[in-house]
Amino acid sequence: MFAIISPFSRSFDDIGFTYKIPTSLISTLTIGMVVEVPFGDKKTFGVVLNIVNETNFDKSKIKEILNIYSLDIFLLNYQIELLKWISYNYFCLIHQSLNLFFPKNLVGKITKNKFEFKKEEKKFNYNFNYTKTLSQKQLEIYNKIIKSNNNKFLLYGVTGSGKTEIYINLIKYYLDRGEQSLLLVPEIILTNQIFERIKKVFGDEVIIINSSISESKKTIYYENILKNNVKIIIGTRSSLFYPYNNLGIIIIDEEHDNSYISDISPRYDAIEVAIEISKLKNIKLLLGSGTPKINHMYRGIVKKEFEVLNLLLGYEK
Repeated sequence: MFAIISPFSRSFDDIGFTYKIPTSLISTLTIGMVVEVPFGDKKTFGVVLNIVNETNFDKSKIKEILNIYSLDIFLLNYQIELLKWISYNYFCLIHQSLNLFFPKNLVGKITKNKFEFKKEEKKFNYNFNYTKTLSQKQLEIYNKIIKSNNNKFLLYGVTGSGKTEIYINLIKYYLDRGEQSLLLVPEIILTNQIFERIKKVFGDEVIIINSSISESKKTIYYENILKNNVKIIIGTRSSLFYPYNNLGIIIIDEEHDNSYISDISPRYDAIEVAIEISKLKNIKLLLGSGTPKINHMYRGIVKKEFEVLNLLLGYEK
């Protein structure tokens, strides 16, 4: 058997490299794992993109995988598909997209072969502390989102209309089901503002992911998200690429903001990435804004890609 592997190191091959799977690894190796392989006259690490029974290459010249780096570090199946989708849609090489999915600190330690997850897992305990009741209109929107066969929604609500109250109740709904919720905001300052508000409701175990936190902390969050230890994540666009094993909903606030578009390669649009994740995982996606993008309104009203929900009146406190 053979594995198609994309190395972390810079490479101009966008298909991946073919390696023979040694007999000792056949029963263990799966798509998404990080492995060590010979690469030229050196050794490097890469991710298994596919496993095949046969290859057209000269088998006598194909090198073997050296070992599996860690059973704790891998891309989930939907992440592999998302990786390929980003590379195809944003015209970038696989290894460029690959680096989106691992914290820099983790990639650095993988390439230096020095990483090991801590053995103690943090246990997250959530205490729901919220007394506000939804208005009739908010409740109508909330019920439509959780009960509809549609997965994609665009919530049009002016400032003060009560969008955040709907977000909070949706997070509570998925928390009660044991599922994760990801709430995206465009800027660091907004992340901190909404984090404090959500923390008052759910307690101290809500995590925040943005460029202000250390790479080592991102690595800890990576582990806890992968193991489904943490259920509520608030972050900027990079938090889309963490390994969500049990994600129930993605909520994107201020969806009109251009900060959701990356200005460095891969120049991805986080809204489109979230739409693709929603498709791959068959989960709910809610975009919220007081001034939705025209093309999103068009895609909702005309093309029916989103179910458009209106919340234009001020919230009755």
